Amino acid sequence: MRKIGGIVLATVLILMALAGSSMYAVRGLEYLIAMYILYVVYEVMEFHSLTSAFRPFVVAVSVYLALRVVSINIPDFELYLKPIEPIILPFLFSLALVRFELPVRFQPVVTTTGLILSAYFGYQLISKLPFKQSKEIGLIFAVLLILLAITTLLPSVHGRFEFLRRMRSFMITTALVVSVYFILIRPLLFDRPGLMNIVDWFIVAGVFFKASSIVRRSMVIDESELVKIHEFKVKLKKEEIVESIERAKLEFIERGIKSPLIAVISQVLLSAGWKLDEVARVISFIISHEDEKIPKLAFGWERRMIERRNRKRREEVIKSLEKYLKEGVGFGS
Repeated sequence: MRKIGGIVLATVLILMALAGSSMYAVRGLEYLIAMYILYVVYEVMEFHSLTSAFRPFVVAVSVYLALRVVSINIPDFELYLKPIEPIILPFLFSLALVRFELPVRFQPVVTTTGLILSAYFGYQLISKLPFKQSKEIGLIFAVLLILLAITTLLPSVHGRFEFLRRMRSFMITTALVVSVYFILIRPLLFDRPGLMNIVDWFIVAGVFFKASSIVRRSMVIDESELVKIHEFKVKLKKEEIVESIERAKLEFIERGIKSPLIAVISQVLLSAGWKLDEVARVISFIISHEDEKIPKLAFGWERRMIERRNRKRREEVIKSLEKYLKEGVGFGS
């Protein structure tokens, strides 16, 4: 219903534009009509998964047409657009390729290719803009996208590079700060070497301390779930045991929440006469499990891939636990 409402609204707007064009001498109506058609196509494509993947390319063409409309009606804008016009569409298609989603097996290569092409065409586009230091800004843009491409492809090639995906946000932020400083700010401090040296060491120290804090955080065990166990108190009757365990299992598998499962298992086993060290050995299956964290700057396909991987690993934890308890309290039966 929302899609139909959007199409109706777009139809009203395009009719208003056509009606007012004669009054205000708006040029480029053919582009507006083409944009309207593309919008309808964009909405219709979402109804099927095969066509939905191509929607970013429709957006790319629409943005290009919108720029053409603006340049036709605003002569000053045409001066900025003309030198880069041959590059705009390839650049937009490169960005669309980044958003183009295929089965996960091929997705890293497709996304990396889109990022590399976006870096190249983005540099060409920005460096030709008529303002000072455009080449330097284009270089920063290209460096950031190349770094993003590296942290996308290598973790997918081999698991030993998985840390690059986790460090992506830190690496890109650091690269941005360092690039802006050394390319744009540091040249302005050449006549003040004392201040320049202070800023240099300040940046080095900041990067070092930030990297150290990330390493320390990666070594800290999250005890928040253990605290929740004390807050999760249930009194089970015999007929509720299976239901409670199944509910806690589902909570753990689907959402990764440990506390209900740990609390239920502990209470059941202690009630059955298990010793504390035996119960501790059982719940260690769950406590020692840690989900793979989703990076802050993750693509949608990366997020879904990690979520699927985490779910599979939680299912494996449950299977190991059920096998261990098979002759104990009949867990999972």
